[in-house]
Amino acid sequence: MKIKTLLTVFILLTLITCKPQNSDLNSGGSNPEGIINIKENLPKNSAMNFVQNLGIGINIGNTLDAIGTNHWHAGETGWGNPQITRELIRALKNYGYKTIRLPVTWAEYIGTAPDYLIGDCVFADCTRCPDRMERVAEVASWILEEDLYCIINLHHDGGHSDKSWILNAPINPEETSAKFTAVWKQIAQKFSGVSQDKLIFESMNEIGFDDLWNRWSGGLNGKSEAFGLVNMLNQIFVDTVRSAEGNENRFLLIAGYWTDINLTCDPLFSLPSDKTDHRLILSVHYYDPSIFTIAEEHDNNWGFTDTWGSPSDYQHLTEQLNKLKINFLDKGVPVILSEYGVTFRNKKEEDRVKWMAAVTEYSLNYGICPILWDTGGEISRRPPYAMRETLKAVREKLENY
Repeated sequence: MKIKTLLTVFILLTLITCKPQNSDLNSGGSNPEGIINIKENLPKNSAMNFVQNLGIGINIGNTLDAIGTNHWHAGETGWGNPQITRELIRALKNYGYKTIRLPVTWAEYIGTAPDYLIGDCVFADCTRCPDRMERVAEVASWILEEDLYCIINLHHDGGHSDKSWILNAPINPEETSAKFTAVWKQIAQKFSGVSQDKLIFESMNEIGFDDLWNRWSGGLNGKSEAFGLVNMLNQIFVDTVRSAEGNENRFLLIAGYWTDINLTCDPLFSLPSDKTDHRLILSVHYYDPSIFTIAEEHDNNWGFTDTWGSPSDYQHLTEQLNKLKINFLDKGVPVILSEYGVTFRNKKEEDRVKWMAAVTEYSLNYGICPILWDTGGEISRRPPYAMRETLKAVREKLENY
């Protein structure tokens, strides 16, 4: 997620209210000291155990996921960050992160049909972009060589840029499916046999089809079709990766509908089938309440608050995690919170600390791996890779993890 450009996805999240689904689990939601350790009573299998070993993670956002338009390409540095270095990876490791999510946008590097070959930038006048697959492989190798877990995905390929393409599925499902298959086939072949215990593939990022159906329309027309497309793409992802030699046992991260907890817990969303048992993990994001985590202006027309930390705030967090428990964790399906974060502008720093610490700690107690969304504001991308004081305070609160 590039927070400033995707506000509309979250505009009315705070208007969606939910009753607790399992009241005996909610006693820990009113304050940060009353957390119940949920994970000890969850089903045990290889995927559940795997996720509980991932620790705390961080995204290297707005870098390899940057994307431009039909007239300008972003490359790796187009959104203001320098190229990723091995020294940055080592700094993240030294800060205690065990998992790094590497958001990747491939759109500017994908050739034409029918092969959709990934290579150099598709702009003929580009002289500064390395082969995209080789560059992703280089950064991933740095992460793995530091004995960290690495997640690779398709990121703003599913966005709204001129070059994005996954959202074309309602208009041309066959072409989108063919391209999706070709891209994942090449990625799977490139990383064939590479650290199946450390390198994770994630199907896509924040995909939903609002042109067919959206949660605010009040109707059901198009809903089944919209969910069906996400389910179809997730199944293509699993089938394609599994068919590539050297990926038979790789853990695969399945994007929920819009990676939204409420929508992903809808009965219309379904996990794909997999011929390898206990290797699928659910991916969702957490930016609740959006009037705190995303809104930056006091006069924002859909609401704004600069504070967080009331009993009802903790209660809502618990209720959302309980939904994941009931619909997935209790069924032996592990969960990764592949993004969560809060903007800086016009926020009380002490409440940013409360929110990030609570989301992190609650997730860990549910056996969920939390991966902070960062675009260089929490940890600088330039030497000496300084950590923001707010994040230092969060990590101090989590010193036992």
